Amino acid sequence: MHKRIFFSFCIVQTVFSLPYSSNEDTVYEYENLPDNEKDDEYRVLSTPRFLSTPQTLLVNEGETIRLPCKVDRLEGFVMLWKKNKDIITVGDQIIDKSVRLEKTSNGNSIVIGPATTEDEADYTCQISAYKPTEITHSVKIRVAPVIMISPEAVLVVTEGSPAHISCSVVSGSPTPQVTWRRRERKMPGGEEEVVGNILHFPEVTRHHAGHYLCQADNGFGPTPVTKEIKLEVHHAPKVEQLDTELYTGLHLEEEIVCTVHSSPRAQVTWTKDGQTLENNSPDLVFGQEANKHSLTLKKISADTFGKYTCEAKNEFGMDRSSIEVSGKAEPAVFTSADISLYPDSYTLAWTAESKSDISTFLVQFKESRSSKWTSMEVTATRSPNRSWQGTALLSHLQSAAQYEAKVSAKNDFGYSEPKHVFNFATKGAVPYHQPSVSGSSTLTSLPVLFITLLVSLRKCL
Repeated sequence: MHKRIFFSFCIVQTVFSLPYSSNEDTVYEYENLPDNEKDDEYRVLSTPRFLSTPQTLLVNEGETIRLPCKVDRLEGFVMLWKKNKDIITVGDQIIDKSVRLEKTSNGNSIVIGPATTEDEADYTCQISAYKPTEITHSVKIRVAPVIMISPEAVLVVTEGSPAHISCSVVSGSPTPQVTWRRRERKMPGGEEEVVGNILHFPEVTRHHAGHYLCQADNGFGPTPVTKEIKLEVHHAPKVEQLDTELYTGLHLEEEIVCTVHSSPRAQVTWTKDGQTLENNSPDLVFGQEANKHSLTLKKISADTFGKYTCEAKNEFGMDRSSIEVSGKAEPAVFTSADISLYPDSYTLAWTAESKSDISTFLVQFKESRSSKWTSMEVTATRSPNRSWQGTALLSHLQSAAQYEAKVSAKNDFGYSEPKHVFNFATKGAVPYHQPSVSGSSTLTSLPVLFITLLVSLRKCL
């Protein structure tokens, strides 16, 4: 230890002594030198000028640090390096064995690595002139984040209860930013991510369930440091609503798909008209893919028709949804305008889809203020697009009056239910806006209204 202190003292004394010293007076015959030699002498004695510039570096832990120090002329001078206030190299001599020197023309570079947190410091390159001159590089070491999620792996809560998850930064420099994301989905509030260490939901629903990712990023790597936790919300089953009816025909095959949301997993059963369906029937095929449960009806017959129910049950509750499988025709779709060109008659037109032939349409109509329906039958005709169509001339109507109409289609399995009531008006009445059609009836009635006005104008002329 004493030897090392004595050695350092000797080096410092040598470095910071004047470049030239003697007990005898030195006489420089500078005035007698030729002009070109005067310039050379001046260049030798002048303080070197730094070509390297000070740097501030942010280096990842484990990488190599390289700090340059180069001057325009080093001849006659000594270059040393200091880490903070400690000398680590003098000339070609290395005092701190954790660094390496790479010599260059008129300078050198110190090389440190793999970098650790202990290498974070100010590194000064100094020239041993009469008035020492120096540059300083500042090095900061960036450390990869280390995070911890609490609770770990899985958090199970019951619907309606609060959920609290924390993500702590164990280490990392500079301090990383912590964000939360949900895998493959947005956060429950609709955000892509939420900033902060704490994730808190005062009252969870099944829509809060999922895999949550805590991500810590301070720029250390190309991607943030990530840890994951699964939030599992136990709740009663929720069955997505099935279509009200499924219209089919003989010898066809149909599939009913029932989507069930449940945690824990629900037991799903199928019933027909209240009777549980067994898996051993040759005309039925039960299937499941994830939370989608399917029932395939093979080779439809008259006995197949009825009300099918998908029922899901777990320890927290039960839910169900039903669909009517029918061989009847689908509800009629009205294609005529909702205002007549004439004051006492109206031509009603419609189409209907059916898997079996439609023979007859039953048309019913009445004035809006009346409770009595007038009925008439119309023979069905096949349209080019394979659907069925019909028209009916409704006469002896009241002028400038509002009317209602409904149509049922008859096939091999009877008359269909008239699901929609169509509203129309005779000439002179304000057109009725159909509630079941999104704007199409209003658009259809405008050309008809224009024709009505044009006919009226011609009569006046």
